[in-house]
Amino acid sequence: MSIGVAYPWVLWLLPLCLAPLIFRRQNTVSYPSLMMIPRDRLSEAIGVLQRIVPVLLIAILIIAISGLFRPPEEVERIGTGAHIVLLLDRSRSMDQPFGGQTFNDPLATAGFDSKGTVARRALSDFVASRGEDMFGMVVFSTYPIQVLPLTDKQDVIQAAIQAGNIGRGLSETDVGLGLIQAIRFFENRPFTGSRIVMLISDGGAKLDLRTRERIENLLERHRVVLYWIYIRSRNSPGIWNDVDNPASGEIAPARALHEFFESMDTPYRAYDTENPQALERAITDVNRLQNLPVRYKVLVPRRDFSGICYGIALALLLLMIAEKLLEITRWR
Repeated sequence: MSIGVAYPWVLWLLPLCLAPLIFRRQNTVSYPSLMMIPRDRLSEAIGVLQRIVPVLLIAILIIAISGLFRPPEEVERIGTGAHIVLLLDRSRSMDQPFGGQTFNDPLATAGFDSKGTVARRALSDFVASRGEDMFGMVVFSTYPIQVLPLTDKQDVIQAAIQAGNIGRGLSETDVGLGLIQAIRFFENRPFTGSRIVMLISDGGAKLDLRTRERIENLLERHRVVLYWIYIRSRNSPGIWNDVDNPASGEIAPARALHEFFESMDTPYRAYDTENPQALERAITDVNRLQNLPVRYKVLVPRRDFSGICYGIALALLLLMIAEKLLEITRWR
């Protein structure tokens, strides 16, 4: 552990701690014959302390004034979990209710939570249950926005998840750019554990060949596992129905995206959710599957030791006062 001081010039005053040894006042008590006084080992020990304690007190005070501290450092920890990037759809369709919910009046949807609200609530519980994971976050609609780099700070992660509940999303959705941005979180980082990109979206996309190749190459290069939690919209047939139909890509872009993910050589798992309960079950399943050993580094912030030094100095001062109160100035 490395130690530093904020004001190194103060340490030049350390020789002052020898002053009590050089300028030491001798207190004497007159007595006719010292041979009649028995040896007092307690008094001898207190006499040694009277010489040492003032030296330590001055030295500790000088060190405290110099601003003793431990600089910030990275500490490697081994836990159980993964490095997870949450890729959350922020398009306007996520402000609508789930497709599996029924309404007596199709226009009376005000009393139901939107897909985005339910997803953020489920993600918040998911993050809270995985205290040793590192999380990053990207939201996307027309363009991806990096909300949070990879971190294990639970309060920061929870704040990032809840931050997107304000306002309404845009009408366009570019899943390809969002995926590329999420996977690039792992660039120039050592592989120390399971890596996951969790895509939470209610839409798909027909990606061009160049975008497909970039996504597939990035997933393979960084050894990332892709999870897609597809949130079904109203009147949506889902991503698994009629997948074998040659025209499925034209009917539902989500199916085309699912077929592309399945064709990759990298691990991929999809969940088709049509109600809040199905979404929660999907996230619970991800929590169960991704629970492997992981190594990660944590930045330990700077720690100031001046307060501890002042506390030790106060204890030494009280000890000197106690010694003074025990001192005999005259014989009775």
